[in-house]
Amino acid sequence: MIAGVRQQFATVASFAPRAFWFVWWGTLVNRLGGFVVPLLTIYLIEVRHLSVAEAGGVVSVFGAGNIVASLIGGKLADGIGRRATMLISLFGGAASMFALAFARDPLSIAIMVGVVGLVGELYRPAVHAFVADVVPQAHRVDAFGIMYWAINLGFAVASVIGGLLANIDFTILFIADGITMLVYGVLVAVAVPETKPARIETATAAPARSWLRDRQLVILVVISSVFMLLPMQAGATLSAHMSAQGFTPAAYGIVMAVNGVAIILLQPSMIGRIKRFDAQHVIVAAALLYGAGIAMHGLGTHIAIHMAAVIVWTLGEIIDAPTRSAVVSNLAPPEARGRYQGALVMTFGIAQLFGPKVGTWVWQHEGANVLWSSCLVIGIAVAIAFAITAPGRRRRVGSAI
Repeated sequence: MIAGVRQQFATVASFAPRAFWFVWWGTLVNRLGGFVVPLLTIYLIEVRHLSVAEAGGVVSVFGAGNIVASLIGGKLADGIGRRATMLISLFGGAASMFALAFARDPLSIAIMVGVVGLVGELYRPAVHAFVADVVPQAHRVDAFGIMYWAINLGFAVASVIGGLLANIDFTILFIADGITMLVYGVLVAVAVPETKPARIETATAAPARSWLRDRQLVILVVISSVFMLLPMQAGATLSAHMSAQGFTPAAYGIVMAVNGVAIILLQPSMIGRIKRFDAQHVIVAAALLYGAGIAMHGLGTHIAIHMAAVIVWTLGEIIDAPTRSAVVSNLAPPEARGRYQGALVMTFGIAQLFGPKVGTWVWQHEGANVLWSSCLVIGIAVAIAFAITAPGRRRRVGSAI
């Protein structure tokens, strides 16, 4: 495992500039403090005494903010620049997180969750566009892979620590989350230059066409929006499901930490292998793994079953996340990288908006069996849709990633 990590870092170090590594470290620090969103459902149910469905609704507001953030963030990244967009988002997101820590009534909490989802997520399209700016096309899967590796290293640690801190005081989670956003913002302010392609900084440059006119991207976004409903069930719905089974927040945190640990152990060696396959085949396989893995959470009540389920859908995440990001980067013209990446990030926001609410509603009113089996059906349907639409993307970007 250590050899695989070293090899992956050596590969990326051979082409990535110094600024890339400051963004990488900022991403890691930020994710180390990413306590709030994974445990927000439990907080709302156990501390604020909302019902499962009500808690799912509040969490969905984060998705609404995320949708707007992806569109505005992509536009800002292509307009005022990657660096400025990151700074606005990280410093503004920290302030919003501090405010959320002291919101008490359901309406105030819902409003601040939406603000955090909006302001705190503006930076994501800018970061993706930044990676595409500074990394050659042939190496983008490696670069996105190591970025996702940092995200999940932080997530693994945050899941365990967050679950333990939640047993002491949830307020600590909000404060720590905001502080790590501030640290990331300082790193960007001090060490990250603007990387927006120079040719689109001139007033006379022709405006790029909207991504909505790119048929292949629109198709990918629509399918991906449905696809992302699956990982959403590992958040609000799974935490509620495990709470009903008698598990503590710490137990849920440990189960979710399996996701990060599996990525830490497996992703460095798997990235090199998936590059040998057709990118479109990779995302089809990812959909099947996600559907099967999420459905496995309905197979029993033992914590080992939940851990095994996480391992299966994590394999899907490992091969999907860097691959789809690289495909979108390769589809995008340089002057529209922020907006194209914003469209991809938007699929997460759409899923975050509808996924928790729909998932918790189905779980509460139709039963756990219906919910988890539906996830398997969605995974299969998404895989078929990816396969059917693959030729168009392959003609644009080829089969290599």
